[in-house]
Amino acid sequence: MLQRSLRDPVAKLIAPLVKILIKLRISANLISTIGGVGSAASALYFFPKGEFFIGVFWVAGFVIFDLFDGAVARASYKGVSKWGAVLDSTLDRLSDAAIFAGAMLFFIKSNDRLVPLIIVAAVAAFMVSYIKARAESLKIVCDGGIAERSERLIIALAAYGLHGLEVEYAMAIGIWVLVLLSVITMAQRMLIVYKAVK
Repeated sequence: MLQRSLRDPVAKLIAPLVKILIKLRISANLISTIGGVGSAASALYFFPKGEFFIGVFWVAGFVIFDLFDGAVARASYKGVSKWGAVLDSTLDRLSDAAIFAGAMLFFIKSNDRLVPLIIVAAVAAFMVSYIKARAESLKIVCDGGIAERSERLIIALAAYGLHGLEVEYAMAIGIWVLVLLSVITMAQRMLIVYKAVK
């Protein structure tokens, strides 16, 4: 929802920077790689050590690269490529996995009850992406749902950041919300596919 509503305003906001990146001949694939690898590395470095607050800033900084790769691809003379789309999607999943794994590696040290919930949240989030990818392989448009990747990232990073500030129950509430919204989004996307094939 958020992703679609903010797409046009964000595109206008970053347009001058996109032009500069194209003039500098910085490719969309390079931007995707820096963003994906950087966010994954940051998550796996900071979160397992319990440094959630500073880790959120590093991860968010690299996630912002995701705003630019698609815009640069669309504005460049080469246009959007199939390889670029697969690379971007793969790196997004890698980044998401690292964010969940980083928290899990921290909480597993103390046998925290959040560990199984984090695993459920990760699986549900990946299923949301899988349903879309599988539908698109069948030529079915499967966008939408209550919590796309942007919403899930915002919720996760907000929970991590508040936990880093020692806000009580922030992590538990954030992960529960992620699980709930991801499961609802899974159901919504399955319904989209069901209606499309009927």
